[in-house]
Amino acid sequence: MSLWLAVIFGIAFGFIMQRVGAFEYENIINALRLKDLTIPKFMLMSVAITTVGIFSLRSLGLVSLDLIVYNPVADILGGLIFGIGFAFAGYCPGTSIGAMGEGKRDAAFTVIGGIFGVFTYTLLQQYTGISTTAFDMGKINLADLIHLNSFSLAVVYSIILVAVIFLVDRWEQNRQNSNLKGVNINV
Repeated sequence: MSLWLAVIFGIAFGFIMQRVGAFEYENIINALRLKDLTIPKFMLMSVAITTVGIFSLRSLGLVSLDLIVYNPVADILGGLIFGIGFAFAGYCPGTSIGAMGEGKRDAAFTVIGGIFGVFTYTLLQQYTGISTTAFDMGKINLADLIHLNSFSLAVVYSIILVAVIFLVDRWEQNRQNSNLKGVNINV
């Protein structure tokens, strides 16, 4: 039953991402250039809603969350590699698969590149012994550091994200209004 729920939620989220334009290369590049922040605002709102939803289900005992080991070195290296790939390709892993599903060939190359990168990293790690496990810090949860119950923390986090969305939206509107002040439109 849970597999079917994952499929249903995945299809629904993919549909919403498609409607927002998150599979369009131009929209993603415009978001990265801070020209159109529709996609980042949508993603922040998705995180805010999902955070409250998951921790509500956890509080009711309907889901359990497994923490992974926190490793700041691996996070920084992975973030740099991800960021460079995102900047070059114009797609992140999720949007590349959605765009590939829409028939965009450039997205297919991004997916192939991602698979090649995972394969290469696996081989390097296996045959060279390169590892970041020396920097593992254990299974750390933000609620453990702040000493607030996880549901309350999820609500506070979500409120902060919604406030950021509001501020970004205001900033975008002010920027557009200031750009329009210098334009004379004669009819």
